[in-house]
Amino acid sequence: ATLEQVRKQIGKYEPRTELPAEACKGNVGLLSILRKNVGKDLSSIAMPLVMNEPINALQALCEEMAYNTLLQKADALDDSLDRMMHVAAFAISTLSIKKYRAERKPFNPLLGETYEMVEPLTGFRFVSEKVSHHPAVMACYADAPGFCLWQDSSGKSKFWGKSIELVQTSNVHVKLLANDDHFTYCKPSALIRGLISGDRTVDFTGEMTITNHTTGDRCDVVFKEAGMFTSSNDAVECRIYRGGSRSVERVLRGSWSSQLSYEKSPTHSETVWTAVSLPPTADLYYNFGYFTMRLNELLPSTAPDMPRTDTRFRPDQRAYEEGRVDEAEVLKNELEEAQRARKRERDEAGSEWTPQWFVEKDDKDSSSGRAWTYSGGYWDARAKHAFPEPVDLWNGH
Repeated sequence: ATLEQVRKQIGKYEPRTELPAEACKGNVGLLSILRKNVGKDLSSIAMPLVMNEPINALQALCEEMAYNTLLQKADALDDSLDRMMHVAAFAISTLSIKKYRAERKPFNPLLGETYEMVEPLTGFRFVSEKVSHHPAVMACYADAPGFCLWQDSSGKSKFWGKSIELVQTSNVHVKLLANDDHFTYCKPSALIRGLISGDRTVDFTGEMTITNHTTGDRCDVVFKEAGMFTSSNDAVECRIYRGGSRSVERVLRGSWSSQLSYEKSPTHSETVWTAVSLPPTADLYYNFGYFTMRLNELLPSTAPDMPRTDTRFRPDQRAYEEGRVDEAEVLKNELEEAQRARKRERDEAGSEWTPQWFVEKDDKDSSSGRAWTYSGGYWDARAKHAFPEPVDLWNGH
């Protein structure tokens, strides 16, 4: 019902390819801030607003779904190794968006903030929510014909003197429905280099293992690290094993930032995934891709059906996107102070925050042993205009 409703609402809508204002100048004393916090989790450190890009961490999870049609294609394939190839390509595609975005970070959502995305043409739906503030955790659930996916963003970021390390601790879960395949993988660690001199870059390190718990198939994804004087060229290699076999049956090679190919023989390869080129003016707009440009766009036709907790209604991020940086700073401080006041009220009342759309459960496949999963009900509430009475996240704006 939601897909058909949105299809009618958006009509012949053409997604925007530019933001309302060009990127603000981001020259700040980042190094002086970081030097005071060597070895600390950076999620607890206040950063200048101009270090942000005009999307938040909930939308960043949605951005990872830009190539979700790879999962829809995977579901239609008969051979489980073909399905594994496309799931591996999807997992790698989620990293490609980081290539040209090392200079800034997403906004930190407020506790209880949500975000949705609906794609009527492909049948894709996405919902996310900030479920915990300390530690900061965002959870999401996505589905489309042939698959569903859920994950949370549990992890830490630390400064080590010359680089920032981003470590993910929770797993991504993917289910392909035709064969009841259940895949899990943990995103690789990332290093942001060039903080002291040179261009800031992102490198992914180590290995990422993708497991099909239904068939026993496994894919080991190996990232080539840059050396002191050499570039990694973003090189990645995928080694695929069938069932409990120790023999590599298929090899995929390419670049995590641009493409991945299946080497069928020494002389013949087949492209599995290619990244979409950035818009011609992307350098003016935070190096956003076409999919990312749309994330914070608020359409008058669909806005009345969204909950007021949706990020698109967040006033400081909207002001920042539109180039009103000073106003955005004032609004951000106001919203965060209101959030602290709500926390004090809960503490005084002895009450705990309860997320609306996600619940934390045991998860043997996550390193923490726990994971946030979708509890259902969002799309029914949307269709019936029956969202729970929201907390006033935007302080009356």
